[in-house]
Amino acid sequence: MNWELEIKKLHTLQAGEVRVGASERESERAVAMYNRALEQIENDNWDVAMIALDRLTSEFSLFSQAAYLYGLCLCRQQNWRAAEEMFQKAQLSDLSEQEYEIVEAAKLVAREGKIRDKAKSKERRRKDNMLNRVKADLIRGGILERSERGRRADKMRMATAREREEVLKQIRAQEQGKLPRGLELDTGQSDNRKVQLISLIVIICAVIFLLFYFLIRPGIISNRRTEQKLDWLEQQMEQQAPVKQEIADLLDMYRSRYPLD
Repeated sequence: MNWELEIKKLHTLQAGEVRVGASERESERAVAMYNRALEQIENDNWDVAMIALDRLTSEFSLFSQAAYLYGLCLCRQQNWRAAEEMFQKAQLSDLSEQEYEIVEAAKLVAREGKIRDKAKSKERRRKDNMLNRVKADLIRGGILERSERGRRADKMRMATAREREEVLKQIRAQEQGKLPRGLELDTGQSDNRKVQLISLIVIICAVIFLLFYFLIRPGIISNRRTEQKLDWLEQQMEQQAPVKQEIADLLDMYRSRYPLD
């Protein structure tokens, strides 16, 4: 729906045309504020108009035209929840049948937008949570390294440097005969590689399982159901073929085209 076009269809009001549940003087002031909001919209000053409409609908809760206009402006911003509430507020006033249907149609569109946004938000959170769990598993397995700044990252780099220095010392000692030949040099990297390999295998297995469960398995189940339906249909045709010639002919055509293996 083109919300700007719907808004520009609205016209200015006269004080006697509306009832806002206030004195005559206050009603005139409310109508004047409404008309100024329309002028601001025509001049493309949407923010100013919406500020005025927010104040207007708060102060005059029975001003249905203002609530409807404000709801359209909120729809233009895709603020569906607030727009739906504003349309509901407009319906609380004394509207004609035609006016009520117009507001109801806009309210249904706003509600649909709210539901759609809620579903997108839920799906986005689900994907983010899944991605965060995978990242956490990779980090715990040592496949990924955290990129952190500051003191903690400096300490991690210093520890790596000390490990390299220790390896070099052991190699020099081995070359000089101070260590027995064949002594295994171990700085903990071997265990880390094992953990990485195990984690990688677990993740690959999990991915394969998910692919099977969500992609392959539904197809297998669907094929089985299709075969069951065809078997049932063929049985029914066999039962009715002796008494109905057209079914017998159809069964013969079916068997000739799709013979049994």
